[in-house]
Amino acid sequence: MADDGGGLNRERILAKAREKGMAVSDSMSDADVWLLIFAPGFSTAAVVTDVSGRGVGMDVVKRNIEGIGGRVEIASRQGQGSTITIRLPLTLAILDGLSIAVGEQTYIMPLGFIIESLQPRAEDIKEISGQGRVLHVRGEYLPVIALHQLFNIQPAVSSPEQGILVLLEAEGRKVALFVDELVGQHQVVIKSLESNYRKVPGVSGATIMGDGRVALILDVAALVKLAQQ
Repeated sequence: MADDGGGLNRERILAKAREKGMAVSDSMSDADVWLLIFAPGFSTAAVVTDVSGRGVGMDVVKRNIEGIGGRVEIASRQGQGSTITIRLPLTLAILDGLSIAVGEQTYIMPLGFIIESLQPRAEDIKEISGQGRVLHVRGEYLPVIALHQLFNIQPAVSSPEQGILVLLEAEGRKVALFVDELVGQHQVVIKSLESNYRKVPGVSGATIMGDGRVALILDVAALVKLAQQ
């Protein structure tokens, strides 16, 4: 989170800290000075207004973040603004997703990108020379992305009318993702794939399913770009 306001005032923070009896010195680094604002009851606001001096306190924010294993960092330049970075353990990230099957593989699709899913009729699928297939749905023509082709795996079904098309929207673009079948809706804990293995195009992470199998979480925006390429 960043702003382009006045930034933190080092002198005012140090003065307020001395007023509260805190052990500070002029030789403290900026990073240490910024951390002073997390002290309980610390505020440089001269008066309480509708927009200042009414918060729950930065100490509460910091305590709650650290309570779940995270940390908060501040970078500020007077007259130019401040940047507050909150880092949370990736294992705490919970995703609402739809599990889909392609061949013997299971993938997780974030629900936020899904418009709907359908089983198309053969006449709704058109082949465009040199550009692949498109789906005609409610007056729109959406490019069909075959997930098994992107990941080079053997599907259970080879034609869209035998499988399921999941309509997705990412970065203002709509596409139809061709998969074998829908499995179910889940809340999953996201695990970093990059830190445990390596970055995989089209995949944002992984999760462990109830039966112990690993399922990859799809990066919808990246899939759309891959399909365009």
